[in-house]
Amino acid sequence: MEFRPIKPKKIYEEIVEQIRDLMAEGDLKPGDKLLSERELAEKLQVSRASVREALRALEMMGFVEIRTGEGTFVREACSDAIIQPLAMFLSIERGNFFEIYEVRKIFETAAARLAAERATPEEIQKIEEALKQMEDNVADFEKGEVSDTAFHYAIAEATHNGWLVRLMRTISDSFHSAIVAARKQLFLTPGNGEKLMEQHRRIYDAIRNKQPQAAERAMLDHLLFAEAELAKKIKE
Repeated sequence: MEFRPIKPKKIYEEIVEQIRDLMAEGDLKPGDKLLSERELAEKLQVSRASVREALRALEMMGFVEIRTGEGTFVREACSDAIIQPLAMFLSIERGNFFEIYEVRKIFETAAARLAAERATPEEIQKIEEALKQMEDNVADFEKGEVSDTAFHYAIAEATHNGWLVRLMRTISDSFHSAIVAARKQLFLTPGNGEKLMEQHRRIYDAIRNKQPQAAERAMLDHLLFAEAELAKKIKE
């Protein structure tokens, strides 16, 4: 039996993670001013030194801009800032990242097949609505990510299998930051937006037309494409 040593997080890393999550969830938007060091320290119940270290780290990653005499502001999204959460995650959990895709290929292909067999007209409409929202928000990372998640969850719910829905939600919740960063990175690559949208349309069409094998294949093709594109970025 072999145990791996536990690697405790430093306080400033916990602060960085909280602020990044607020950005990913849209609670902190580009241009927003963060609380002062003193206010953050009081709210988080940590030292001002830890807050200062966290803000410096966020600035180095391109998430915030520290303006002398004015405060700390959330920066406009840029490719480096979007890639950074994925890079940080991969540097520690690279193997786990590809394991996520292995799990997704097992569960989400099965979900697409079952949805094609079992989806009601109302559930098909829900999948279609999520697809339309993705098309409308293809250039908006935050809204597009929400629509993409809604699309995949709508398919899972159309399986009428509660366990499958819970498993997919657990995976998404456990690796939220990395999955969000990966989606953003995929859409940043020129030409990928159109390819990804076409892949989602193929999945939807197969489910709507009650074609289980085609739905399963379309979902697998989509996940294989996403995995391959992200693998290229990791090697760069």
